[in-house]
Amino acid sequence: MSDVAIIGGGVIGLSCAFELARCGRSVTVIEREQTGFGASTVAAGMLTPSFEVELTPPSLVELQLDSLRRYPQFIADVETAGGLSCEYRDEGTLWVSRHRDDELELDHLCQIQEDRGLPARRLTGRQTRQLEPYLSPRIIGGLLVETDHQVNSRKLMIALRAACLAEDVEILEDTTVNTVERTRGRIALTLQSSDSASILHADQVLLAAGVWLEEGLVTPLPTIGMRPIKGQIMHLTGQPLVNRVLRNSDVYIVPRAGGKLLLGATEEEQGFDMQPTAGGTLDLLRYAFEILPGLYDLYVSEIDVGLRPAVSDHQPVIGPTDTQDIFIAAGHYRGGVLLAPATAHWITEAMIGGQTPAEIEPFGIDRFVQESRVEAAG
Repeated sequence: MSDVAIIGGGVIGLSCAFELARCGRSVTVIEREQTGFGASTVAAGMLTPSFEVELTPPSLVELQLDSLRRYPQFIADVETAGGLSCEYRDEGTLWVSRHRDDELELDHLCQIQEDRGLPARRLTGRQTRQLEPYLSPRIIGGLLVETDHQVNSRKLMIALRAACLAEDVEILEDTTVNTVERTRGRIALTLQSSDSASILHADQVLLAAGVWLEEGLVTPLPTIGMRPIKGQIMHLTGQPLVNRVLRNSDVYIVPRAGGKLLLGATEEEQGFDMQPTAGGTLDLLRYAFEILPGLYDLYVSEIDVGLRPAVSDHQPVIGPTDTQDIFIAAGHYRGGVLLAPATAHWITEAMIGGQTPAEIEPFGIDRFVQESRVEAAG
């Protein structure tokens, strides 16, 4: 028996577990594979609020900015509790341009930052290359966004797991949850591991299972159409070439400790296929080489694939559900790592306080119920 059972041991599930445990709740996390399996450890870890403002609702932009502000304290708490580094870095992001259209895009991005009250600095080609000398001589301009930070998602997941264990969170790995139902005032979860079946009772349940939310898991909740979006990334190693994240409209290049670089990422509607492809690899290398030709001599150390959890509007689903004591934190799409601190904070407020904070009201599961009613009426 636990106060809270959390289904899913990714960055969202473990962040919520850590926050709830620090508030005095007994927490059990159930993960079908190993903690971090899936999108969490494949993510680039860029803490960059969306620049697609025209396509991103203001409520989501505000949640992203709220989470970015919470990140330094979140990292400090996790590292103190677990005793492990998350490799948090704050050098910022350098957007680069290769031609006139890119320059117009950077002007637009700069205006977006100014509208948010965040500092951003337009650079000439020479200034851009002075910051990052290994950039291609064809780079004609840049935009330095110093408020963007990054975290090593793999290190974060290891540190989060250690922090949760230090807070007495119980973690059940290689365990599948088959059903969740409310009976006689409690929530019952049927669990299946390789060698046994069991039932876990909890006062509250948080569904944070990512792309597997609706794959074999039976709950009282309405269908929300969770689907996987495949993303391929590449890991390169060798001579250190850059000091900060490089981006343009086609690719991002993320530096990691020890001369490692991460190139990302493709975006493909391929179901649950997790095989890397030659085409995805070719695109990443071609786009990255155009702005950082020195990577030609680096070694390919890994090609990895993750599945981003997405619903139809590409917004997260966070908050209570129509079934008492069942909550959800899922569908974070490309923003799971960025949104982890804010999601953990506000879902904990909802689960402990009994009221839905205004900050997550726009992301309720009820929007899918309303959609289905409109479709049925039509």
